[in-house]
Amino acid sequence: MTAPLDSRLIASFGVAIVFDVLMPVLLVLAARRRWGIAWKAVGVGVLTFTFSQLLTRVPAVWGVQYLLRDALKASESLRLLWLVVLSLSAGLFEETARLVAFKYPLRELRRWKDAVGLGLGHGGLESAVLVGGLAALGLVNVVVLSRMDPSALSLPAEQLEQIRAAQAHVAAMRWWEPLLGAYERLGAVVMHVGFSVLVLQRFVRGHVGWYWGAVGLHTASNLVAAWVMQSWGAVAAEGVMTVFALATLGLALRLREGPAPGSA
Repeated sequence: MTAPLDSRLIASFGVAIVFDVLMPVLLVLAARRRWGIAWKAVGVGVLTFTFSQLLTRVPAVWGVQYLLRDALKASESLRLLWLVVLSLSAGLFEETARLVAFKYPLRELRRWKDAVGLGLGHGGLESAVLVGGLAALGLVNVVVLSRMDPSALSLPAEQLEQIRAAQAHVAAMRWWEPLLGAYERLGAVVMHVGFSVLVLQRFVRGHVGWYWGAVGLHTASNLVAAWVMQSWGAVAAEGVMTVFALATLGLALRLREGPAPGSA
């Protein structure tokens, strides 16, 4: 017996996918009009996400998580440690990619607005390709699972139970949940801009502590949000991410003024 499709859930998935893809494009166009950010900075940001996540960290995380799947299910302590590893590796991989970007391809573009362009390119690709792609895959899964009748399938009992569990998960989804993910993307892009501004200070102000500050803030935001998600749910986690995004934005705006004379 198939489950009825919730048209509101389907619609919110559609809105979230469009938002994930178009939002970073509109932000880039607005930033170019407001501050004249260089396309090169945006393009290098696209490359920093590609190399720090899509081609390196993401495949490695998936591979290690697959190898540890049974151990992670059996040990709460290992799951907590894995959460720390995921958060720290995101900070290290992405902030190091930004550091390399400012050291080499953007060595002639080390202004505040160039950091904004780098962050928009980096966070924009994550939103449009990774998150938007996962949202599209989620929509396909919802449609397929809603139309699937496990009793009509000739599959092993274990696989049928997995299908029923997935259907139960879809049935329990609230129609607005995909929109929460779209909202999270806006805050994430803002944070990527802020992290880029922090890493830029490594060269503008001449102290490596700015890079490590970006790594620490990135790691903390991921770790705290993930812990809150597990403890209190998605809405609370997005509240935490909003606080981090606003704090990062405020810091980035303060750093727009540049170092005081003689402080570098």
